[in-house]
Amino acid sequence: MNKSPGCSQTCHNMPTITCLPVWTIAIAAAVWAFGAGGAHAEASKHGAYVGTIEVTGTELSPKVSYRASVKVNLPVSSRKTDAVTADFLAGEAPDAIVKISQWDISHTEKSADSGGQFNSYTCALAAPVEIPMTAAGVLDVNLKTKTHALSLTLLSTKDIAFNCKHSRSGAYKKKQGVALYISTGAPGAQHEKQLPFTDAARLTAKYTLMPTNETKGRNGPIVQEWDLQLAR
Repeated sequence: MNKSPGCSQTCHNMPTITCLPVWTIAIAAAVWAFGAGGAHAEASKHGAYVGTIEVTGTELSPKVSYRASVKVNLPVSSRKTDAVTADFLAGEAPDAIVKISQWDISHTEKSADSGGQFNSYTCALAAPVEIPMTAAGVLDVNLKTKTHALSLTLLSTKDIAFNCKHSRSGAYKKKQGVALYISTGAPGAQHEKQLPFTDAARLTAKYTLMPTNETKGRNGPIVQEWDLQLAR
């Protein structure tokens, strides 16, 4: 059996995660460690933001191109006269249901092997797949300024199948987990970008996150579009 080449990150009781930027892996690990495994809280008395998020993105080391459609249920934790907040760890919100239609991975070594060959590999989804993913994050809705900010980390609860090919050893199959980051900014800085809304009961936005500085060039644009409605 061919051993899967390439990079992976494994945590205790956690699916193997594809080589995401360091900040994404750190958040994914924290999400799993602090929240996974527990049943989500009872339906919030304040309601929840329910809807869909379309996301496409790229990463650069290894090269990754992905596309996914996400169904979320973000329980509201606080409602005040000037703000609505959904703030939750994994296990405190229902799992997101994520349809992954593309997840292409490729990498070429920067140095040659003993035979002078620059080894490379490519991987692609064995087939489009719909999976549950734990959800953790925060959605802040400012009723005074009519703006909102979002930070959401999604972590697959099981590995998904890939068909791969190595330049030296040929075709092989592997399974690994994936993580998605959807936000108006880099982790901890999502409030630096506030997106406008007309009605707090329905938040719609199109936003491209470009976290180049935070990832030191390892991450390309994350193109996002969401439609979230406040359900009581």
